[in-house]
This record gives sequence, structure tokens and C-alpha cells, in this order.
Amino acid sequence: MGLMTWAEEKVKKLTFWDLGALKLALLVLGAIIGAYISVFVKQYVWWFVVVFVVLYLYLILKFFKK
Repeated sequence: MGLMTWAEEKVKKLTFWDLGALKLALLVLGAIIGAYISVFVKQYVWWFVVVFVVLYLYLILKFFKK
């Protein structure tokens, strides 16, 4: 059993609330990290926006692709 197969089996067992808790935990982690490096983020905010949009579009296209 490979790592990806193991991970897919574990992800399939997650409930709606588990995924919500994961997203909330990552949001809080991002806020904590953002608070410590806010000067860096403000300096390169447009680069972060571009990276976010590219990754978001990639995920959306992958999600809706048949």
C-alpha cells in the first residue's frame, strides 16, 4: 500500500465536520503566521494574490473536469 492509497482511504472516511475542523485549523494557523510576517506579506501582497488565484483556478478546473 502506497502513501497516496493510504491517504485516499483516510480522506474518504472524513465527515463534513472533520473537513470543517481541518479548514478552521489551517485558517487559524495562517492567521498566526500572517501576524508574525505581516510586513513581508504587505511588501509582496500582489505576488501572494497571483499565486492564490493561479492555485485556486487550478483546483477549480481539476474539480469540475470530467
